[in-house]
Amino acid sequence: MSGVRIVMPSEMSLLDGINSLRSVRKFKPDPIPEDKLKIVLESASKAASGSNTQPWEFVVVRDENVKARLMEPMLRTWLARLASGTGMSLRMRDVYDEATEMLRNTEKVPVIIYCCVDLSRVGKSEEVMYASIYPAVQNLMLAAHAIGLATCLTVHGSTSARGEPEVKRILGIPEHVKVACLVYLGYPAVRLGHPIRKPIEKFVHNDRW
Repeated sequence: MSGVRIVMPSEMSLLDGINSLRSVRKFKPDPIPEDKLKIVLESASKAASGSNTQPWEFVVVRDENVKARLMEPMLRTWLARLASGTGMSLRMRDVYDEATEMLRNTEKVPVIIYCCVDLSRVGKSEEVMYASIYPAVQNLMLAAHAIGLATCLTVHGSTSARGEPEVKRILGIPEHVKVACLVYLGYPAVRLGHPIRKPIEKFVHNDRW
């Protein structure tokens, strides 16, 4: 995959991409061309990492049968978490309903990318571990957005309580590799507007809190 030249479409600058990136949970069934997938993964590999260890590993899943097997532990643990929750607002219930529907349709999503960290190639502290994978994931999502694809970042399959042991077993991920998150990838079936965010005055502190 080395040597792939990444060209941002002229109609989308980097800042446009940052300001319009959204999580999309409904995808068209259309397959992702190999050249576009290479651009997305090549972009992820350009991220910064602790001591330039580049500890990321990406498991790209396209096989429907594999995706169907992965859905079971992720959906089961997700529904268990929802069942134990109390006092959820109506807005959050809507968000969680969408997330549940996306999980149920896992096998229909064109590509699922499990974003992993090789623990043998990264600092021992947890903060360095995650600081060395999430910039790559953000690059991946922005690159996908720039070439007309949609993404949704989730943490299904990333901990014992979210089905990680079963996910790793299905995918043959070795013991020394940690699943950090997964990204659903495909052409968007819906078009969303710009994200609504708080004004920066609400959370920026100058010189002190």
